[in-house]
Amino acid sequence: MRSKVKSTGRFVLMMSTALSALCGTAAAQEQARAGASSGGFEEIIVTARKREENLQQVPDTVTAFSASVIEERRLERINDFLAVTPNVHITNDQDTATNNISIRGLGSNRNQAAAVAFSVDGVILPDADAFTMDLTDVERLEVLKGPQGALYGKGAIAGAINITTKRPTNTFEGEAKLSYGTGDAWRVFGAMSGPIVPDVVLARVTVSHRDSDGTIKNDFDGRTLDRNRQTRVSGRVLIQPSDDFSIDLRAAHMDEKGGALWFSLVDVLGTTGGEITEDMAAKRPNLDGPSSTDRTVTDLSMSLNYDTSIGTFTSITAWDKIDVDFSEDLDISPYPMVPLARQLRVTESWSQELRLTSPSAQRFRYIIGGYYQHSKRDVTTLAQLDLCLFAGSCITPDGFESSGVVVDATLANTRLTFNQYAVFGQVNYDILETLELTAALRYDTNKAKQNDRLASEIDKATFSKLQPKLSLAYKPSDDLTLYATYSQGFKSGSFNPIAAGSAFPRVIGKETSRNYEIGAKTSWLDRRVIFNVAAFYTEHLNPQIFQLDAVTFTQGSLNARKAAIKGFEFELAARPVKGVDLNAAFGYIDTEIKDFDGVTDAYVGQQLPNAPKYTLNLGAQYAHDLSDRLTAKARVDFNAQGRQSFQDFQLPAAPNVYLFQKAYSTVDAQIGLEGGQWEISVFGKNLFKEHYATSAFSRYIFGAALVPLASDAIQPDPGRTFGVEARVKF
Repeated sequence: MRSKVKSTGRFVLMMSTALSALCGTAAAQEQARAGASSGGFEEIIVTARKREENLQQVPDTVTAFSASVIEERRLERINDFLAVTPNVHITNDQDTATNNISIRGLGSNRNQAAAVAFSVDGVILPDADAFTMDLTDVERLEVLKGPQGALYGKGAIAGAINITTKRPTNTFEGEAKLSYGTGDAWRVFGAMSGPIVPDVVLARVTVSHRDSDGTIKNDFDGRTLDRNRQTRVSGRVLIQPSDDFSIDLRAAHMDEKGGALWFSLVDVLGTTGGEITEDMAAKRPNLDGPSSTDRTVTDLSMSLNYDTSIGTFTSITAWDKIDVDFSEDLDISPYPMVPLARQLRVTESWSQELRLTSPSAQRFRYIIGGYYQHSKRDVTTLAQLDLCLFAGSCITPDGFESSGVVVDATLANTRLTFNQYAVFGQVNYDILETLELTAALRYDTNKAKQNDRLASEIDKATFSKLQPKLSLAYKPSDDLTLYATYSQGFKSGSFNPIAAGSAFPRVIGKETSRNYEIGAKTSWLDRRVIFNVAAFYTEHLNPQIFQLDAVTFTQGSLNARKAAIKGFEFELAARPVKGVDLNAAFGYIDTEIKDFDGVTDAYVGQQLPNAPKYTLNLGAQYAHDLSDRLTAKARVDFNAQGRQSFQDFQLPAAPNVYLFQKAYSTVDAQIGLEGGQWEISVFGKNLFKEHYATSAFSRYIFGAALVPLASDAIQPDPGRTFGVEARVKF
């Protein structure tokens, strides 16, 4: 049966490749369904360049999900969106908050700042610990690929994710959803919207709650490690005292309790030399220590907009607090070598942005602005260590032998304070009616300070960068846009705790990226076919690398020297007949480390970690009217990922010793009935129960424990899941 599934996957891949060849240089973005199933795709309006524009006219590679696509495909969390976006990948590990988003091969590592700017209604979130919140009430989500520093500032070195939530309405309306699935997973969502003072004060309130036992069971005690209970409440008030002035107030609070460290110990290096097989990925964890995460996220913001003859003045003020407390079994084994490992991370920030945006209906358009953000991040890492770890005698031929002495250790206790200042501007000029020039420039300076409380030392550094962007777009018709873009990105440097020792520098240098890109956006047959394509080359300088030091049992980061990334991607949406929607998206990247330490050839030529060689998404949706008020719907999605490296750079003496996941594919499907204001559907994910590693690291990242155990750490997939969802609008 498995070989049959794989053969089907290869056939689908060949067909999609043939389709792209037949369509020449055209490519496409999946669009929302139009109101009439027999018509073409509707236009999607995006704000990728800080003003409302037609997606097909923007000279950037942007994957946009409209409200109807989000609803039809049941996209609820950032993982759902990124899983169907070409050349984009997200890795979740360690705890429910820790994640790494990689765009076109460029990402970050555990406990480091994100390489992607994450914007919600114009507010840049201060830390990646908040990225995996519930996204049920999203009106539109845009994934901008390539460096976006010119408008989004530091942290947009790989790209940006721009989220727009649903606005309050001037009529009363509501929505409710209820779903149940594998792992005793319940989810409830409710929203109410309407006027407090008609036309003047509008409000929207949402409540989302999910409660799941999880699907990854711990063999040691039978508990599930990926359990999750999350509640999020949000409110939004829009005040419009006049036609040219508005006040937009937002507030949200999320509380979450979940598991942590759903890793298994498997002898990968000693068995295959690095390739993670399906049997290895299917092995479940067996660990004795704690595994829990408590996370709260609170967001407050106020946006003021004032329209004048020269443009719109915008002020965005925001405050965010993210609190994470997680405990894990650091040795990932059934032995009490590390009885407890606990980390507390608290990030608090406030920011202020001011900008002036000119009217769009003119030949010369501009945006100018300034930005300030103050943030502080407290990190405390605690552990209990059996003394046998320091003697190297925990694991003997007779099994585990405790020393009988447990050492309480504080591995880190730091406060990082950042003060970011930025000025930016962008101009768009229509040289001809069909030719647009865009030039943007931003200067960011980040004044950073570390208070290392363990060492009673204070470090200071300033990280600054000019981030230009230049693009030329040729638009001979509404159905064709050709463009070329050059852009730069920047991620601030930081510090290592002094306790990390000589293995890590005190100051971690900044990262930069330079991207060159050409692309085409096209539509055909009255927008029944949308086809977009782009090719790019990116230089990644001074990437920040996370490591654990086996001598001091501490973690830290250092800078590599240079990596290069090249690739292409296309997206297709087609509506060949009434009721049938087809979509395809393919992305390919060739990542290569050019220089790691500036001295040796260690790791040179290797693939960057957490960046699949390719991504492929194929989907088909069919809607059939059973009557005037009842429609049957069905959808199937095929998703594939290419070879992915989990290189953790822990063994310079043997740089080719690392773990990797070979290519794999999954199939999802759903069927349902829609009756005007209600809908019920049944869905399944990973229907053929493919096993794969979602994250992994070699035994050398914690050599004192895992090398004697002759084991590497593998994070298994959640398995095959099913569920049913009911939804009603009123």
